[in-house]
Amino acid sequence: MKRLSSLFVVSALVCAALPSCGGGDANVFPGGGQGGGAGSAGKGGNAGAAGTTKDGGTPDASPDGSSAGTGGDASTDGTLQDAKACTSNTECQADPANPVCNTSTGKCVGCLPTDDTCGSGKYCDPATNTCATGCASDTACASDAAVMYCDLTTHKCTGCLIDDHCPAGSVCVSGACVAGCTQQHPCANSETCCGSTCVNLASDPNNCAACGTVCPGAPHASASCTASVCGLTCDAGYSDCDLSPANGCENDVSNGVCVCPPGTTQPCYEGGPGTEGVGPCHGGTVTCIAQGTGWGLCENEVLPIIEICNNGIDDDCNGVVDDVLDTDGDGWTRCQGDCCETTLCASNPAIVNPGAIEVAGDLVDNDCDGTVDNVGPTTCSGAAKFAGVTGTDVANAMDLCQFTTANPPLPQKKWGVISAQQLLADGSTPNATALSDLQNKQTAVTTAFGTGGVVPKKNATLAIISSGMARDSNDPGWVSPVSGTSLTTSITFPGAPPISTYVGAHSGALLPGHCGATTCAVGTGAYDSANIRLQIRVPTNAQGFSYDFRFFSAEYYTYQCTQYNDYFLAMLTTGAAGIPADHNISFDSLNNPVSVNNGFFQDCAPNGKNCGTCPNGTGSLLGTGFETVNGGATEWLTTDAPIVPGELMTLELVVFDVGDHILDTLVLLDNFRWSLTPVTVGTHE
Repeated sequence: MKRLSSLFVVSALVCAALPSCGGGDANVFPGGGQGGGAGSAGKGGNAGAAGTTKDGGTPDASPDGSSAGTGGDASTDGTLQDAKACTSNTECQADPANPVCNTSTGKCVGCLPTDDTCGSGKYCDPATNTCATGCASDTACASDAAVMYCDLTTHKCTGCLIDDHCPAGSVCVSGACVAGCTQQHPCANSETCCGSTCVNLASDPNNCAACGTVCPGAPHASASCTASVCGLTCDAGYSDCDLSPANGCENDVSNGVCVCPPGTTQPCYEGGPGTEGVGPCHGGTVTCIAQGTGWGLCENEVLPIIEICNNGIDDDCNGVVDDVLDTDGDGWTRCQGDCCETTLCASNPAIVNPGAIEVAGDLVDNDCDGTVDNVGPTTCSGAAKFAGVTGTDVANAMDLCQFTTANPPLPQKKWGVISAQQLLADGSTPNATALSDLQNKQTAVTTAFGTGGVVPKKNATLAIISSGMARDSNDPGWVSPVSGTSLTTSITFPGAPPISTYVGAHSGALLPGHCGATTCAVGTGAYDSANIRLQIRVPTNAQGFSYDFRFFSAEYYTYQCTQYNDYFLAMLTTGAAGIPADHNISFDSLNNPVSVNNGFFQDCAPNGKNCGTCPNGTGSLLGTGFETVNGGATEWLTTDAPIVPGELMTLELVVFDVGDHILDTLVLLDNFRWSLTPVTVGTHE
């Protein structure tokens, strides 16, 4: 091939010196230009261009060469390339049919998909690397408005590839725009997309005013929709002479057209059956038109309208004044503050009403106060309090910040704490001395308990209830829990609720604790008790609640597994299923009550009694006063319980000494919160 290439160069040089060789314009002669020589060889080389003319001459086919030269003969293999692999398109320029270098194979090819030089109306076939008939881009299809887009999978021009290629009111199906719509590709003009079909809600009787609203028919009539209001269109051969929708098109025109004396009148009423003459609704008068072929409009009638709230008028003319329906069945109507009665505003409108708790981030005005996602305050206790502490202070420290009343009008029937009382374990009202002890000793609000890292679970404070002094060793009025604070109250079992409810479910006694396989002795009597009774209206969208607590006792470890086993009970009264018969919702996995012997007692020093292993040591007891008397405690525990949405529930948080007045116990309470999903009763870490 190198020798052939050299010969080609020599031939080219000789040809350039001879006027008879092809390629390029011949020399110019007066009276007519000389014809071009034959084109260079290579796959049937191109013909030489025609000669140019001068001084008015014209090219012809005369021997002087003024006519165009013919193409040269192709070489044997159709190319002038040597066997050396190509590395760029420049090396393929000698072969017009294969001007592109496929660097992956080193061969000159007609085209590459990445270097498509095929020109308009063609594309590079990746299977053969040759130009094939078809489109390579939308530009090749632009000349035909009916098929303006190039389908690169078939290389054919098509009417569309996606819905956005189609005008409003049509979608792309198999490369063609057909009538239809989607929520992303809507209808044209004033039409609405119902499902996948464009309809006119102002005139479509199957979708009148709203998608899926079907206008009812009547005898001898078909339903119609005009200006988004359902009506009737009489069947052929029938007419509506009496203008009553109840009997449809009652007149058979074969018996004659509707005829009335021009100007005559008659009563008319276009309201629903049974509404005329009820409430403000009454009939009017219709007048025969001047042509005598029918009646005019019914004038001066009063028709039913949607009930207006609290106006003392039977607006819908059904015989009942102000009877606005509770469509979603949640106990509130739109006249009573319910802002959502249908699924147009929420997926479950029955839990959207004034009694619901606001849910952050769901874009729903859950409590119907006029503002979306304005979650109420959960911080309402900011400082420690050791004197004059009330039940309300305890509720606030537990993060219960919304209060309400027992029987408010429906628009004001919100969820919240109705009352927070300080009582004894039997539900009795304390006398003046006992009440003073409850408010100044046995309950407190603090920002931390001890110096071992026991801090509120949420917000700035937590509550304390105690059978002695609700203090740590750094607080004013602290008394060592071992010597205890002998107060004045004692209750003999069974007593009255809530303590009688608990012991009544256990054969009149407290449940025994366990130390390993040993069943512990059972004490009797509730001494120095403190009971925080919370009556709460539950949010209508809540299905459960939780709160956190920690239990500290000086009975550990000397009086573990004895009759001096102080107790904490959380007594719940609710209509929910799954509550234990004894009503106590705080217990360990073995159903042990929260006492010195429960399975959660983990912050302590081991004592060899097989009543737990004290895995957490005594670090959290530092500064509490319990570390100085070999006391012990639980970690923070969480109690969950189900409730009935919207009910009045009662939660009583009770702590008491068992068997005597000394060696006190206390409970930390914090982080009360509602659950919007179902929960089961139990206590866990």
